[in-house]
Amino acid sequence: MLSTAFILACQLFLLFSPASAGFYGSDTAVINLTPKTFKSEIYDTNYTSIVEFYAEWCGHCKNLRPQYTKAAKSLNGVAKVAAVRCDDQTNQSLCSRYDVRGYPTLKIFRPNSKVPSNPYIEDYQGGRTAKAIIDTVLAKIPNKVRRLKAEEVQTWIEETNGPNVLLFHNKANTPPMYKGLAIDYAGTANFGIIRNSEKGVSKEYGVTKFPLIVVITTDEEGEHRHKYSGELKKEPLYEYLSSFATPVEGAKAPQKPKKAKKATEATQHEEL
Repeated sequence: MLSTAFILACQLFLLFSPASAGFYGSDTAVINLTPKTFKSEIYDTNYTSIVEFYAEWCGHCKNLRPQYTKAAKSLNGVAKVAAVRCDDQTNQSLCSRYDVRGYPTLKIFRPNSKVPSNPYIEDYQGGRTAKAIIDTVLAKIPNKVRRLKAEEVQTWIEETNGPNVLLFHNKANTPPMYKGLAIDYAGTANFGIIRNSEKGVSKEYGVTKFPLIVVITTDEEGEHRHKYSGELKKEPLYEYLSSFATPVEGAKAPQKPKKAKKATEATQHEEL
């Protein structure tokens, strides 16, 4: 017969094991949401987000978990991939608010530039594979990168308040990671992209290899061009650009002031 002490030890193990925190641990890029963090993570951001509402006992949720984890890793720094565990009683108000009637339910939240406090929300109707999730979310990301022709570059620099970040690229599509950087610095830096086929501009800027990023700044002494020579990945680029502008998203973004509550108010791709 099992002793009372053994049974208690098993119960404590289950209670404090990583699984009890939900499907997605700190070793994944999935953001675990609660009623306290939902607004700051999903509403108060320029990022497009996908949120999975799930229950741990749900078989379809278990099948989706590795694909969703894979999608989160790929989209890290480009979009937010988050989850709400609905069989946790503290989260049930969120699941009710978003009319979750089955598991898993996935919803996409897109920023609304006209009414920031009211993002566009739509049900995800795509496939349950990492690729399908990634492709759908990437298609929903706002593009804050201007595609430029040779004759437009100088006017773009002169008519915008710098700094101006210009990507010289040998591919037709704007890399998702570069779109993510433009979101990080929305309103504090301007992002453009120009193809290597615009040879005159490449020669003028001394660009001989692609892709390459040049940051253009202006002051009383004139125009200054800064060639980025580091690794073409999100984190080092984010860090480098922070010496020219203040990001509005990410680790170096200023902390948003918290609104005071009334006493009676209830608490509610990595590479280019």
